[in-house]
Amino acid sequence: MKARKFLLIVALMIATVAVNAQSRNNGQNQKSAKQTTQQKQSSKNNSSSQRTVTVQSQPSSAKNVSRSQVSYRKSTPTVVAVRSQNQMNAQVIKKDNKEYYAQSGVYYRKYNDNYIKVAPPVGLNVQVLPQGSLKIVIGNRNYFYFEGVYYQSSGNGYIVETPPVGAIVYALPADYERVELDGQTYYEYNGVLYSRVSYQGERAYEVVGYLN
Repeated sequence: MKARKFLLIVALMIATVAVNAQSRNNGQNQKSAKQTTQQKQSSKNNSSSQRTVTVQSQPSSAKNVSRSQVSYRKSTPTVVAVRSQNQMNAQVIKKDNKEYYAQSGVYYRKYNDNYIKVAPPVGLNVQVLPQGSLKIVIGNRNYFYFEGVYYQSSGNGYIVETPPVGAIVYALPADYERVELDGQTYYEYNGVLYSRVSYQGERAYEVVGYLN
Protein backbone atom coordinates (compact mmCIF):
# COMPACT_ATOMS: atom_id res chain seq x y z
CA MET A 1 0.00 0.00 0.00
CA LYS A 2 2.83 2.37 0.92
CA ALA A 3 4.60 1.51 -2.32
CA ARG A 4 1.47 2.39 -4.33
CA LYS A 5 1.13 5.72 -2.52
CA PHE A 6 4.78 6.50 -3.16
CA LEU A 7 4.45 5.69 -6.87
CA LEU A 8 1.28 7.80 -7.07
CA ILE A 9 3.04 10.78 -5.45
CA VAL A 10 6.02 10.45 -7.81
CA ALA A 11 3.70 10.29 -10.83
CA LEU A 12 1.86 13.42 -9.67
CA MET A 13 5.15 15.27 -9.18
CA ILE A 14 6.37 14.31 -12.67
CA ALA A 15 3.07 15.42 -14.21
CA THR A 16 3.22 18.77 -12.37
CA VAL A 17 6.80 19.41 -13.55
CA ALA A 18 5.85 18.56 -17.14
CA VAL A 19 2.85 20.91 -17.09
CA ASN A 20 4.96 23.76 -15.67
CA ALA A 21 7.67 23.22 -18.29
CA GLN A 22 5.11 23.24 -21.08
CA SER A 23 3.61 26.47 -19.73
CA ARG A 24 7.03 28.13 -19.66
CA ASN A 25 7.76 27.01 -23.23
CA ASN A 26 4.42 28.32 -24.43
CA GLY A 27 5.07 31.65 -22.72
CA GLN A 28 8.52 31.95 -24.28
CA ASN A 29 7.20 31.05 -27.73
CA GLN A 30 4.43 33.63 -27.43
CA LYS A 31 6.95 36.28 -26.30
CA SER A 32 9.29 35.44 -29.19
CA ALA A 33 6.43 35.58 -31.70
CA LYS A 34 5.29 38.91 -30.24
CA GLN A 35 8.81 40.38 -30.51
CA THR A 36 9.12 39.20 -34.12
CA THR A 37 5.76 40.75 -34.97
CA GLN A 38 6.77 44.01 -33.29
CA GLN A 39 10.08 44.10 -35.20
CA LYS A 40 8.30 43.52 -38.51
CA GLN A 41 5.71 46.16 -37.66
CA SER A 42 8.46 48.64 -36.69
CA SER A 43 10.30 48.01 -39.96
CA LYS A 44 7.06 48.45 -41.89
CA ASN A 45 6.27 51.69 -40.07
CA ASN A 46 9.77 53.08 -40.74
CA SER A 47 9.41 52.27 -44.44
CA SER A 48 5.95 53.76 -44.72
CA SER A 49 6.93 56.92 -42.82
CA GLN A 50 9.90 57.71 -45.10
CA ARG A 51 9.42 61.10 -46.73
CA THR A 52 9.49 61.21 -50.53
CA VAL A 53 10.19 64.07 -52.90
CA THR A 54 9.08 63.63 -56.51
CA VAL A 55 10.89 65.95 -58.91
CA GLN A 56 8.53 67.07 -61.66
CA SER A 57 11.09 68.90 -63.79
CA GLN A 58 14.86 69.30 -63.81
CA PRO A 59 16.97 72.29 -64.83
CA SER A 60 17.88 72.13 -68.51
CA SER A 61 21.58 72.16 -67.61
CA ALA A 62 23.82 72.19 -64.57
CA LYS A 63 25.88 75.19 -63.56
CA ASN A 64 29.57 74.27 -63.68
CA VAL A 65 31.33 77.08 -61.88
CA SER A 66 34.93 77.72 -60.88
CA ARG A 67 35.41 78.45 -57.19
CA SER A 68 37.15 81.66 -58.20
CA GLN A 69 33.84 82.91 -59.63
CA VAL A 70 31.94 82.80 -56.36
CA SER A 71 32.32 84.82 -53.19
CA TYR A 72 31.70 83.22 -49.82
CA ARG A 73 29.38 84.99 -47.41
CA LYS A 74 30.58 83.77 -44.03
CA SER A 75 28.20 85.38 -41.58
CA THR A 76 28.97 82.63 -39.06
CA PRO A 77 32.02 80.37 -38.63
CA THR A 78 31.90 77.08 -40.51
CA VAL A 79 31.01 74.17 -38.23
CA VAL A 80 33.31 71.16 -38.55
CA ALA A 81 32.39 68.05 -36.58
CA VAL A 82 35.27 66.52 -34.61
CA ARG A 83 35.00 63.40 -32.48
CA SER A 84 37.49 61.89 -30.07
CA GLN A 85 38.22 58.18 -30.01
CA ASN A 86 36.08 57.50 -26.94
CA GLN A 87 33.09 59.12 -28.68
CA MET A 88 33.25 56.87 -31.72
CA ASN A 89 31.29 53.67 -32.17
CA ALA A 90 31.46 53.56 -35.93
CA GLN A 91 31.47 51.09 -38.78
CA VAL A 92 34.71 51.01 -40.77
CA ILE A 93 34.25 51.12 -44.56
CA LYS A 94 37.18 50.97 -46.98
CA LYS A 95 37.39 52.68 -50.37
CA ASP A 96 40.54 53.09 -52.48
CA ASN A 97 42.73 51.94 -49.58
CA LYS A 98 41.27 54.60 -47.30
CA GLU A 99 39.26 53.96 -44.17
CA TYR A 100 36.04 55.83 -43.51
CA TYR A 101 34.16 55.67 -40.24
CA ALA A 102 30.37 55.76 -40.58
CA GLN A 103 28.28 56.69 -37.56
CA SER A 104 24.57 57.54 -37.78
CA GLY A 105 24.84 58.46 -41.46
CA VAL A 106 27.84 60.78 -40.97
CA TYR A 107 31.33 59.90 -42.21
CA TYR A 108 34.70 60.58 -40.62
CA ARG A 109 38.41 60.12 -41.35
CA LYS A 110 40.93 59.59 -38.59
CA TYR A 111 43.61 62.23 -38.11
CA ASN A 112 45.99 61.65 -35.21
CA ASP A 113 43.68 60.89 -32.28
CA ASN A 114 40.62 62.65 -33.64
CA TYR A 115 37.93 61.85 -36.19
CA ILE A 116 37.07 64.67 -38.61
CA LYS A 117 33.80 64.78 -40.54
CA VAL A 118 34.28 64.30 -44.29
CA ALA A 119 32.13 63.73 -47.36
CA PRO A 120 32.26 60.08 -48.47
CA PRO A 121 33.60 59.45 -51.98
CA VAL A 122 31.32 58.54 -54.88
CA GLY A 123 31.33 54.77 -55.24
CA LEU A 124 31.49 53.99 -51.52
CA ASN A 125 29.28 50.99 -50.72
CA VAL A 126 27.15 50.69 -47.59
CA GLN A 127 24.85 47.92 -46.41
CA VAL A 128 21.97 50.00 -45.05
CA LEU A 129 20.64 53.53 -45.41
CA PRO A 130 20.88 55.97 -42.51
CA GLN A 131 17.70 56.16 -40.46
CA GLY A 132 15.63 59.16 -41.53
CA SER A 133 16.89 59.25 -45.12
CA LEU A 134 14.80 61.08 -47.72
CA LYS A 135 13.67 59.33 -50.90
CA ILE A 136 13.97 61.39 -54.09
CA VAL A 137 12.27 60.26 -57.29
CA ILE A 138 13.62 61.73 -60.55
CA GLY A 139 12.00 60.11 -63.57
CA ASN A 140 12.56 56.38 -63.24
CA ARG A 141 15.47 56.79 -60.83
CA ASN A 142 15.27 56.57 -57.06
CA TYR A 143 17.80 58.31 -54.84
CA PHE A 144 18.12 58.44 -51.08
CA TYR A 145 19.51 61.46 -49.26
CA PHE A 146 20.90 62.03 -45.79
CA GLU A 147 23.23 64.75 -44.49
CA GLY A 148 24.48 65.88 -47.89
CA VAL A 149 25.05 62.35 -49.23
CA TYR A 150 23.09 60.73 -52.06
CA TYR A 151 22.67 56.98 -52.46
CA GLN A 152 21.21 54.54 -54.99
CA SER A 153 20.40 50.87 -54.61
CA SER A 154 23.25 48.59 -55.66
CA GLY A 155 23.16 44.82 -55.28
CA ASN A 156 22.35 44.00 -51.68
CA GLY A 157 23.20 47.48 -50.44
CA TYR A 158 23.60 51.07 -51.55
CA ILE A 159 26.27 53.11 -53.30
CA VAL A 160 27.18 56.78 -52.85
CA GLU A 161 26.31 58.73 -56.00
CA THR A 162 27.01 62.18 -57.45
CA PRO A 163 24.18 64.54 -56.41
CA PRO A 164 21.78 64.66 -59.38
CA VAL A 165 20.81 68.04 -60.80
CA GLY A 166 17.21 68.82 -59.88
CA ALA A 167 17.23 66.85 -56.63
CA ILE A 168 15.25 68.62 -53.91
CA VAL A 169 16.02 68.18 -50.21
CA TYR A 170 14.57 69.72 -47.08
CA ALA A 171 17.80 70.39 -45.20
CA LEU A 172 21.53 70.82 -45.73
CA PRO A 173 24.31 69.79 -43.34
CA ALA A 174 25.25 72.35 -40.71
CA ASP A 175 28.60 73.06 -42.37
CA TYR A 176 27.18 74.33 -45.68
CA GLU A 177 28.41 77.67 -47.04
CA ARG A 178 26.43 80.56 -48.47
CA VAL A 179 27.96 81.83 -51.71
CA GLU A 180 27.16 84.61 -54.14
CA LEU A 181 27.27 84.15 -57.91
CA ASP A 182 26.19 86.84 -60.40
CA GLY A 183 24.38 88.69 -57.63
CA GLN A 184 22.39 85.66 -56.49
CA THR A 185 22.75 83.67 -53.29
CA TYR A 186 23.37 79.93 -53.44
CA TYR A 187 24.21 77.32 -50.86
CA GLU A 188 27.29 75.14 -51.29
CA TYR A 189 28.12 71.84 -49.67
CA ASN A 190 30.97 69.58 -50.77
CA GLY A 191 31.24 71.34 -54.12
CA VAL A 192 27.52 71.12 -54.90
CA LEU A 193 25.47 74.27 -55.51
CA TYR A 194 21.91 74.50 -54.19
CA SER A 195 19.23 77.10 -54.76
CA ARG A 196 16.59 77.73 -52.11
CA VAL A 197 13.13 76.76 -53.35
CA SER A 198 9.67 75.95 -52.02
CA TYR A 199 8.39 72.39 -52.28
CA GLN A 200 4.77 71.71 -51.34
CA GLY A 201 4.78 74.80 -49.15
CA GLU A 202 8.01 73.96 -47.32
CA ARG A 203 11.44 75.51 -47.58
CA ALA A 204 13.75 73.25 -49.56
CA TYR A 205 16.98 73.25 -51.56
CA GLU A 206 17.48 72.17 -55.18
CA VAL A 207 20.73 70.96 -56.74
CA VAL A 208 21.53 73.39 -59.57
CA GLY A 209 25.23 72.86 -60.26
CA TYR A 210 28.75 72.14 -59.11
CA LEU A 211 31.91 74.00 -58.14
CA ASN A 212 35.18 72.89 -59.68
